Amino acid sequence: MTRLLRSFSFRLTLTYAGLFCLSVALLISAGYWLRVTLPMDRARQLVDDEYHQFRAAYLARGMEATRIALDRRASHAGSRKAFHALLRPDGHVVSANLPSWPAKPLGQLTIIEADTFVDGTEIDHNALVSDHLLPGGARLMIGRDVEDITDDAETLRTAAIWIFGVTVMLGLCGGWLMSLAIGRRIEAVTLAARQVMDGDLAGRVQVRGTNDDFDRLGETLNLMLSRIQSLFSAVQSVSDNAAHELRTPLARLIGRLETLEQIAGDDPAMRIAAGAAIVEANRLQQILSALMRISRLENGRHPLELQRTDVIQLLEDIVEFYQPEAERLGMELVVSARRPLVADLDLDLVFQALSNLLDNALKHGAGKGRRIELAAARTREGLHLSVQDDGPGLDPGDGERVTQQFYRGRSSACLPGDGLGLSMVAAIAHAHGAALEFAASEPGLRVSLVFP
Repeated sequence: MTRLLRSFSFRLTLTYAGLFCLSVALLISAGYWLRVTLPMDRARQLVDDEYHQFRAAYLARGMEATRIALDRRASHAGSRKAFHALLRPDGHVVSANLPSWPAKPLGQLTIIEADTFVDGTEIDHNALVSDHLLPGGARLMIGRDVEDITDDAETLRTAAIWIFGVTVMLGLCGGWLMSLAIGRRIEAVTLAARQVMDGDLAGRVQVRGTNDDFDRLGETLNLMLSRIQSLFSAVQSVSDNAAHELRTPLARLIGRLETLEQIAGDDPAMRIAAGAAIVEANRLQQILSALMRISRLENGRHPLELQRTDVIQLLEDIVEFYQPEAERLGMELVVSARRPLVADLDLDLVFQALSNLLDNALKHGAGKGRRIELAAARTREGLHLSVQDDGPGLDPGDGERVTQQFYRGRSSACLPGDGLGLSMVAAIAHAHGAALEFAASEPGLRVSLVFP
């Protein structure tokens, strides 16, 4: 329901329904003014004028002359039936054609029922009556039939209620249907966009062939995606070719440097220089391999080899591998997990991701922390794998940048590394659809991989 209310198409439909209701209200108001308000004002004016005429006649000529004038008025055919009642001060009726009236004078214009019977048939009348006491205590009521006006008023009020109700109902139904139809077309665009964001550049927007606005938008987006795919393929081809072409020269360079180191003989300066060059060449080769692997993972070109994995055994293997280095640094490695705990993972990739995290914890915690904990647990969010240390943690502002390639914080400048370890972890998490989270553990840092 919340999604429906937030839908632009639904809100647009409600806006149009509101404008339509406003237009109908203006039309009904105009009709009400023409059919009810204006005729009723004229009837009020007529009744008020007649009352003052007969009041003046009563004061000038007396009761009998007023009765004769009232009877003559009642028998005169007019556009609106005339009603009257003249009562003596003691309540005795002198002349009247109203079937009933209030017990006491109202002192103002009011509408009362004045139904009549002709040949046993009741004829409905509503009389607009001016009811006042005359000097001396007599009571005079002068009225005109306004049945047609009151009928029109009731009809217009009923019609307004029904029209507004039906308009709101149709607006809600139309908004829901329009939101559903437009939402499906927008969802197709969203799915294609997410497919491309996940690394599948072959994703396209489904086009129905109706040549409507959404089809034209889909065709434009598909052309854009095709262009992006071709450009990206060209860039990939160049980078892959460059990487492939660099491997051979690097291998040859390393081989020649090793030969140079061997033939250096007893020249220590030559041997040292050759050894340092070999180290740098090997480092360059590792960086090149890491960059290519990160690129393949991020672009979805590295197929995952998922297998049922004993997660705790995986953590224990990593601890066993790094145990000598931890002992050398005087640090303790701990596994916190409870069996059984299995998951479908790419074992090699997850092993590398956790190894990178543990390697970072050892390097940054050396001399500052004493304990590193590898933990695993399953929650409603998914499988949580984490590495937590009690070292210095991240520098302020580094949380959003540590996964950038070659980025190194101020505290990492003096430590060995290329700034690609966490980039590789982020790429492996992306390939698995997992989330990479950093949280301060005070002291230290906890880095978690959350697999859905």
